[in-house]
Amino acid sequence: MGVVSVDKFSPTSSKKWVKVAEDEWPSACNHARSQVEHTSMSTKPPPQDLFKWTWTIDPKASEASAALFMNVLSISAYAATARLGKPSSSPPALFYVAMPDPNRAVPLPNDSSTQDCRPDVLAFESSAFHPAPREDDPLPLQLWRLPNSPYEYIEKNLPGVLRFAPPEAHNKNTIREFESWFAEAASKRYLDLGRFCWPEVQLAIEAKLSNLNHAFVQELVYMRQQRRTQPWLRYVVGIVLTTKEMGLLRADPLGVEQTSFNKRSSRGVLEVVRICSGFARSTMFDRGQHAGFQLHDTTSLALPHLKPIDTDLFASGETNITYTHRTVRFIKLNGSHTHYPQNHTKDTTFFVHALLQDNGSLVGRCPRIFCVSREVGGGSMPRSFVGPYALKIYYADHQSECYKHDLIAVVREAQVRNVLVPSIEWRCGNVLAVRGFTADILKGYPEKQAVPGVISNREEVFALSDMKRVLAQATDFPEFTQAFVDFAEAIASLAENGLAHRDLSIGNVLLSQDVECAPAFFAEAACLVENLTRQPAVFSSRELDRRLGGVLHDLDMSGRLPHDQVNEASVPSESRFGINLFLAEASAVVPQAPQSPVPQKGFRTGTPPFMAINLLEYGPPNTAAHDLHSLLFVMCLFYWSFPTYVETPYPERVTLTARPWPSAILRWANRPGFFTTRELAGLKRIFFCHPAILRKIFEETLEGDLWLQDRRYLRLFWALYLVLWEPTKVVGEFHDRAIVEPQEVVAALRELNLYYTRNERGSLSRETNATP
Repeated sequence: MGVVSVDKFSPTSSKKWVKVAEDEWPSACNHARSQVEHTSMSTKPPPQDLFKWTWTIDPKASEASAALFMNVLSISAYAATARLGKPSSSPPALFYVAMPDPNRAVPLPNDSSTQDCRPDVLAFESSAFHPAPREDDPLPLQLWRLPNSPYEYIEKNLPGVLRFAPPEAHNKNTIREFESWFAEAASKRYLDLGRFCWPEVQLAIEAKLSNLNHAFVQELVYMRQQRRTQPWLRYVVGIVLTTKEMGLLRADPLGVEQTSFNKRSSRGVLEVVRICSGFARSTMFDRGQHAGFQLHDTTSLALPHLKPIDTDLFASGETNITYTHRTVRFIKLNGSHTHYPQNHTKDTTFFVHALLQDNGSLVGRCPRIFCVSREVGGGSMPRSFVGPYALKIYYADHQSECYKHDLIAVVREAQVRNVLVPSIEWRCGNVLAVRGFTADILKGYPEKQAVPGVISNREEVFALSDMKRVLAQATDFPEFTQAFVDFAEAIASLAENGLAHRDLSIGNVLLSQDVECAPAFFAEAACLVENLTRQPAVFSSRELDRRLGGVLHDLDMSGRLPHDQVNEASVPSESRFGINLFLAEASAVVPQAPQSPVPQKGFRTGTPPFMAINLLEYGPPNTAAHDLHSLLFVMCLFYWSFPTYVETPYPERVTLTARPWPSAILRWANRPGFFTTRELAGLKRIFFCHPAILRKIFEETLEGDLWLQDRRYLRLFWALYLVLWEPTKVVGEFHDRAIVEPQEVVAALRELNLYYTRNERGSLSRETNATP
C-alpha cells in the first residue's frame, strides 16, 4: 500500500472508475503535472481530469491526523528523492505537531488579547525535538512525548516507502543518507516545551473547519499572530485543510494571496505533495525571514499556558517556564541601498536592544521600530557601538504623495522646526521584486487576462533617527506644555512650507529632550555582543538633545497643502482670548445631554479617533487646520489613555498598556463599520460642542488622575479648545472652526505657558476647572 492510490475514468467500464495499474502511474503523474502547469499559466478551465486520487491517511480525522498526514508526505517525498539518486542538501527540517493541549494557548503571544490563539497544527524546526531523556541527564528538559510517530506509521503501514531496490551507483549515497537521517529523526519522539512558543512557530495550520472560507479567515488570525511575534518576517504563509480541499495563503505588504484545490484531483494531489514537502525542506529565508536580520537565541520567563479568557486567567498549580526562542540581535544594511545621505555608501550594522513597536500588520505599511545602537569604527577591535537610535522599517506606497515627491527630503532641506526626520534612510527594494514577480515573469504569461491589470507596489524603507521619549514619559507640566507648544509650531512650520502632517496621533508625537541611559543598559548590551560573537565590544552614548519640548515624527502620510493655503501665516499681536477666560467660572447653563445613537461593537483602524471633524465630514484635501484639530484630540485622548505619566526608564520600551477609553468616548472613537465618516463626524461634534457637558465628562472619567488633580492640564486643553472652537448663536454651544491659522494656536498655548511660568509659585488650589 502506498501513500496515495489512483483510479482512472473509463467510459467503457460499468464501474466508470477503475484502479490504475502500476505501469500506468507515469501517465497519471504526467497528467497531474499538465493540470498544474495549465492552472498556473491560464485563466481558462483545465482539460477534463481523467484521474481520481485517494489518500491513505485521512487528514480530517483529527488535528493529530492532519499533522501525521503532512509529516508522512514530507518523509515519503524525501525517500522518493533518494530513490531517484538526486542529492539533497536539505532533508526535512520542519516537523508538524498538533497542540499538546488544544484547550490551552501557545505561550509568549506578545499581547494579552491574543492569549487564546490556538492553531490546530504547528510546525517547529527539528532542533526542538529530542530523544527520550536518560536517567543520568543532569538537567532534563521539559519534554512532551509525541502521540503519533510518522516514522513508526511508515514502517508499519507504508513499508514500500522504505523498500529500496539493491542500491545502484546513481543512488547508493542518497539512499544511505536517507536511511541515516530516518533513523536519527525517528529517535526524536519528544518536543521540548521550552521551545513551544510563538517566536519559534514556523508555520500555523487550520485543520478542523469544514468551510473553506471560514478556515481562511481563521488562518489569517494565526498568520497575524506569527507576524506580530516574529518581526523579522517579510511575509507570512499559512495552510488550511478541510475535508475535501487544501488551501495556501501568503501575506505581504501588497496584500493576501490565496489558492485552494481539491485534494483528490490530479492537480490537487501534486500540489499537496509539493506544499508538504516544500515547507518541510524550506529554509528560514524561504519562509520569509529578512536576509538583513541576524537571529540569536534568548530566554523569556512566562507561564506555560494561559486558559481561555472566559475562565480563570492562570492555570492552577503551574509555575513559570524558561522559554528559549529566537530574537533579532543584529541588523545589517547594504550601503548600496542608501537613499540619504548619498555619500553614505558603507554597510551598516546595528545591535538591536529591543523591539519598541509592531502592530503585527500583515499588509500595508507594516511598520516596526527597534531600539538600536549603530556600529562605528570600521571593524576595529573592540567593536564600537553608539546609541540609542530608533530604526524604523516600513513599506512605502509608490502611489503615496510622500513617496512620489520625497516630502521627507523637502522637510529636511527646509529645516522645518520641531519635526524629527531620519538622519539616514535606506530603500531596500520593491516588494514585487522580493516576491519574484518581475517583468520577465510577466512576459512569460501566454494570456494577458492571467495577469492582474493593476499591481500596486511598495518599497521597503529603513529609517534611522534619534530615539526619543514618548509623551507618556514626560516628567511634569512644564515639559508637557512646552511639548504642545512645539507641536503647534511644527504644524505652523510645515504649513509655511506648503505641507501638512495628515496623520497626527498619540504615537506620532514625541518629547525632544534626551536623558542619559542607565549605565547598566550599555553594559548589558556589551556583554551580549561578546557572548554572541566572541568579540569585545564597547557602547557609548550619542550626542544628546537637551532642549525641552516636543517633536512630530512619522511623516510617511504627509502631503502638500492646497495651493490656496500655501502662504505665510499671519501672526496676531496677542492671543484672541485673554488669560482671564481661563480663570473664569463657567456661567453657561448646562443643556440636556444629546441623545446620540449608541453604536454596536466595532473596531478601530488606523487613527480615525484623531481625525478632524471637518475632515471626517467632507474628506480631503487635508489642511493645516485639520492637523491643529487633531492636536486637540491627541491631548484629550492622551488624558483618557493614561492616569499619569509612566516611569519606564529610558530607553526601555514603555510596556504599560493604555487603558480602555470610557464608553462615552467610544461612541465616536471606536469607529463601528456601519457608520460612515460623515456620521462619525456628527457623533464627534455632538460630544465636543457643549463645553459644560464636556467638563462634567472630564470630572467623571478622570477622577483620581493627575490631569484632574492638577488643574493646569485641563486649562491647557481649554486654551487649545477656545482657539479651535467658537461660540454659536445657541447659548452654551460651540462649533469647530474650519479655518484656523496655526499661529493662533501657537500664540494661545505660548500665552498659557508663559502665565504659568510666571506664576508657578502661586497656589493652584484657588483655580477651578473653568470652561468657556
